[in-house]
Amino acid sequence: MSSSYDIYFRRNTWVYSLDPRVKLAIVFVLIVLTFLWPRVPVALAVSLVALALLLVAQAPRVRIFRFLRGIIPLLALVLGLTTLFAGGAGPAWVAWGPVRITPLGFQQGALLASRLLALGLTFFFWLSTTDQGEMVRGFGSLGLPYDWGLTVALALRYLPILAGLFEQVREAQEARGLDLALRGFFARLQAYRPILIAVVIGALRHGERLGWALEARALGGEGVRRTTYRPLTFHRGDYLVFAILLIILAGAILLRLL
Repeated sequence: MSSSYDIYFRRNTWVYSLDPRVKLAIVFVLIVLTFLWPRVPVALAVSLVALALLLVAQAPRVRIFRFLRGIIPLLALVLGLTTLFAGGAGPAWVAWGPVRITPLGFQQGALLASRLLALGLTFFFWLSTTDQGEMVRGFGSLGLPYDWGLTVALALRYLPILAGLFEQVREAQEARGLDLALRGFFARLQAYRPILIAVVIGALRHGERLGWALEARALGGEGVRRTTYRPLTFHRGDYLVFAILLIILAGAILLRLL
């Protein structure tokens, strides 16, 4: 599998060296700030903070641009559909049958789109700077069952594996003469049928091997006590970042209440 399909990418920066529980606290604080105030500037500010954290962590900019390029059509779709069908009281910019484009509908669409951007960048920061193994240990240290954390980590790991498998099968089919560039839309869908069948078969085989590996490691066995080679410990930087997060969260809630 090509490493370009893996979300996580290791860098030697202080952001990557943070404890996974601290990174999860950063995600929690950013989400709370996103929904604490129903304002577009607040959601955009959270998006800029998440983007700044990615840049400080020296995450590959190609992947950041690829993520933004992929989410922009979804944001435009959310903004357009909400503006068209949210309606709302007050004067309408355009009124045509059941469709009423109002300033309130546009504001609601902009709020949804900006919040979606903030959440996407926040979780992209968490997934791109946190190793799956550290993620499992972090969930376990917070009191969650080991199986839950392992399930989340395997799901996140399985997505890039499937993407890489699809790319390998597609390139193999094109090397055998499959032409996807000069076809129509429906013909192209039919041409993708053997690719999807091969991907499904490969995914089933990979899932079977994964099940054997988990069974060999006594996953779900009764009376099994699991140990970790590198237990999680808070360092001075972790305490400092966690204290800053607590201050920001307490101040934000206090301002909202006032």
